[in-house]
Amino acid sequence: MAAIPLDYRLLCPAYGQELNEALEATREFFHILTILPVQPAGALQALFAHGSPLVLAEALALGAALVCWLLYVVTRNCSHVDRMWSILPPIYVAIFARKDLAAALAAVRHTIKAQSTTGTGSNITSLLTAVGSAIAGSGADPRLLLATALATAWGCRLTFNFWRRGGYNPRFEDHRWPEARKIMHPVFFEVFNLVFVAFAQHALCLSLSLPAFVAATLGRKEPGAPPVPLGPIDLAAAAAFALFCLGETLADEQQWAFQKRKYELIASRLPREGDFKRGFRTSGLFRYSRHPNFFCEYSLWWCFYLLCAALPARCLLGWAAVGPVGLTILLHAGSLWITERISASKYPDYATYQTTTSAIVPWCPGPRLGPPASD
Repeated sequence: MAAIPLDYRLLCPAYGQELNEALEATREFFHILTILPVQPAGALQALFAHGSPLVLAEALALGAALVCWLLYVVTRNCSHVDRMWSILPPIYVAIFARKDLAAALAAVRHTIKAQSTTGTGSNITSLLTAVGSAIAGSGADPRLLLATALATAWGCRLTFNFWRRGGYNPRFEDHRWPEARKIMHPVFFEVFNLVFVAFAQHALCLSLSLPAFVAATLGRKEPGAPPVPLGPIDLAAAAAFALFCLGETLADEQQWAFQKRKYELIASRLPREGDFKRGFRTSGLFRYSRHPNFFCEYSLWWCFYLLCAALPARCLLGWAAVGPVGLTILLHAGSLWITERISASKYPDYATYQTTTSAIVPWCPGPRLGPPASD
């Protein structure tokens, strides 16, 4: 295991080669877009054959944004971007790690075939050991493999939670969008939907995965050179990502169980007490934060940035932090405001809850709420 480096810089505006490659790839992507109307076949071939994975990722992000906007125009439903939010970042990370994933998969296939031929594949322990050794010897960057696994786990968890809430029903629309329609002029809302809902959110979705692009670029600075090894701090960042993902899972589970029971009581016309009568949960993780899932969500992406960009580049704050910075601002300044507005309008006790419990960052709670005042 590598020794912990001590020469970290606080600010690094341009990770040098990594930013230059990103800017050059983006310039070439826009050049390909200019020839798309006149040479569609050639433009598409150039997109898929381009040497930089960022070009393909940007093409996917732009295509997804256009699809979401066109679907909104047809259906007047803003949640098409929500249906893609948990799916696209793992795909972007896999695009950036495509060469390493291919090398690892090839090594695994070769090992499994060899184990099957020799008859040793029936022993699961020896098979797993052989597969691990094959991946380690494949030349694949362990940092990118780990990043892909973490992003995929995050995406699967969030996709499942969105699915069980009915999010993939074409008629589903997040409750915040109708509220936004009420407070915006119709013309302004159409502009807002085009600029922010469709394009800005997809840009943010891509930005969250950009640290993996930095890791991939750092890993090939010198041909034949080994990738930047994982050290104790890197593994700690990965463990923190997993911990925040677990915290978000716990918050979603607590909220799911509460809402399910609340509506069961309402449907059965049974008496409700405590939080079930108030209408919102104040126990569990929600005793320390009104939105613990928001805190865990942006925190895990900061851990992803540390793992893939800050630690291997030995620079704590650089351009690839635009994703977690943007998500932190969005959740604190945007999602928090509209969500709190809705809750305060529905539940009389919510204003008191706001005075006793931190908004997002978990903190020591104040006094417990008194008897419910709402039905």
